[in-house]
Amino acid sequence: MFARLNFLGILFSTMILLGQLTTPVFGQWVSQVLPVELQVGYAVRTLDMNGDGKLDILITDSKRFLWLENPTWHTHVIHATPQAKSDNVCMAPYDIDQDGKVDLAIGHDWQPNNTKSGGEIGWLKSPADPRQPWKYFKIAEEPTTHRMNWGDLNQDGRLELIVLPLKGRNTIAPGFDQAPVRLLQLEIPANPETDSWPMKVLDESKNVSHNFEILENNVSGHTDILSASFEGAVRIQFTKDLQKTDFPQGAGHQGVAPARGSSEIRRGLFQGNKVFIATIEPWHGDQVVVYSKDPAKDPVGQQPLMRRSIIDNELKWGHAVACANLDSDSDDEIVIGVRDDANAPHRCGIRFYDFQAGNWVRTIVEPGQVAVEDMVVADLDEDGRKDIIAVGRATHNAVIYWNR
Repeated sequence: MFARLNFLGILFSTMILLGQLTTPVFGQWVSQVLPVELQVGYAVRTLDMNGDGKLDILITDSKRFLWLENPTWHTHVIHATPQAKSDNVCMAPYDIDQDGKVDLAIGHDWQPNNTKSGGEIGWLKSPADPRQPWKYFKIAEEPTTHRMNWGDLNQDGRLELIVLPLKGRNTIAPGFDQAPVRLLQLEIPANPETDSWPMKVLDESKNVSHNFEILENNVSGHTDILSASFEGAVRIQFTKDLQKTDFPQGAGHQGVAPARGSSEIRRGLFQGNKVFIATIEPWHGDQVVVYSKDPAKDPVGQQPLMRRSIIDNELKWGHAVACANLDSDSDDEIVIGVRDDANAPHRCGIRFYDFQAGNWVRTIVEPGQVAVEDMVVADLDEDGRKDIIAVGRATHNAVIYWNR
């Protein structure tokens, strides 16, 4: 069954803020390199693709979309464009045509430095047997389309497709900050295969936006967006008529563009549902940053911000963040995927950070195994413990880290 097993346990743990060696926090982790070779694993999700009650692994590869069937991890290619000049880059699963089968919104024609054209948005319709090829339908185009998710921002009980390009239209190097990014909402029409999808610009005030998270079930009753951009970490709140209000959370690392702001972003919870935010900073940066509730003042805008703490800077290029409770204590842990390799201790791979006695304790597992482009946290074997699935760029692999 296993393509490769590696019983790793803990390689080393360090108290980041104090520089002290500590007792390992996590149990044993078992790595399994999956039987698939990727060009670039741009995105990974978990989803029950065949209705057997098990979470399968869905991957966006450079020239194909594929899924690996739990537990054999047999690969099924559902859409491939091997002759395409540009890459696939993102996806968001949802039953778009309401036929009871999950479809897939996708972003492709990925041209990160072409801010004038490209960036096709479309969707793949699931057939009766999800192992067979899926049918593609084009929706729209937006240059540098980079991230997408589903959310009900207008509180009408239906999900809309939220699309985030990386860069503003017609911007140029080195900063790509001459025009802001257009955060888009695309509404599913009555017939999604043939009708046009109504589009609305939700926000046009942030530059170089690398990622976002949909925040459901907030105390306010709103569905918000947590955004990472040159402007740092910002929570965007929407009314039912999609009027927005920005709530800055953290300014990010404000260097000279493109070394500005925040890159990856996720929200986590301490005991008592106290919020913290984990980011990579600056854009495509080398800092793991945590924002927590200790309001500070932005020296420029005088906005009340969360307290910023750099908990790790021994990495070359961070490219994925997740927050999840991995050890059943009262706090979420932070999981970081490091993409680009360097000499120790700056190597690529998976890192965990556990909050203990007021400090974040770092654990590095099997450094150099996977050059993480994206990752997801999910319980694949239904043992009550959350596992990590990471997909690589330079390493061209997909790896499960089983939480034993």
